[in-house]
Amino acid sequence: MQHTEFQTYSYTFEEVAPTVVEICDFLRLDPSEKEHPGIVFLEEILPELQSNKYIRGGYKILPVDELSIPDGQIVIADTSLRVERQVAGYLKGSEYAALFLCTAGDLFSELSTYLNDQNDFLEAYIVDTIGSLTVEKTMDKIQAALELKAAARGLEISNRYSPGYCNWHLSSQKALFSLIGENPSGISLTDSCLMQPIKSVSGIIGIGKTVTRKEYGCVVCQNENCIYRKIKQQI
Repeated sequence: MQHTEFQTYSYTFEEVAPTVVEICDFLRLDPSEKEHPGIVFLEEILPELQSNKYIRGGYKILPVDELSIPDGQIVIADTSLRVERQVAGYLKGSEYAALFLCTAGDLFSELSTYLNDQNDFLEAYIVDTIGSLTVEKTMDKIQAALELKAAARGLEISNRYSPGYCNWHLSSQKALFSLIGENPSGISLTDSCLMQPIKSVSGIIGIGKTVTRKEYGCVVCQNENCIYRKIKQQI
């Protein structure tokens, strides 16, 4: 199932936009309160975001050379990724690894920064939230496409895991980006291993005959700011 070339997917905002209900659930707003400032702004801003056509992502699939759960390491193309024991355990049985990147572009961050500069803090937070949910919904689509391809070959996939979450240190971004190599996502890394554009995600998905898709370990996670944890709380 190896794909040494980066498999790219592109979307418009309309194709991957979170619904009003999904955004309100995340923000803990009641969508029926039509006069709430947050709801009023939400109804105004969503049509304006339709112009965002720079939403793209994808993955490169490489064979797994070695996986050590006790050491929390996975070796891919002679490169060792220290993903820590929790993620390594979730990748058990992986014969291949899909290394992914996805971005919602600069629009959300630029607009959020502008609104903050205008002291419109609620509006800035709403735009930031829409950006976060958009990139996650985009990855949901890409992951679903990967799952179909894997199933056609009798393979299963794991959930997706990213540096900075599930105790996987952010510094692993450098090795991850090195393995992915040239790609059309336009995502770059800062010296502190943060991604630009800000509304971007990266990570790994395990693929194999015996791989199981486990739920995220949000119950034991200590990261209060994790978007996966916040989304799970809405379920």
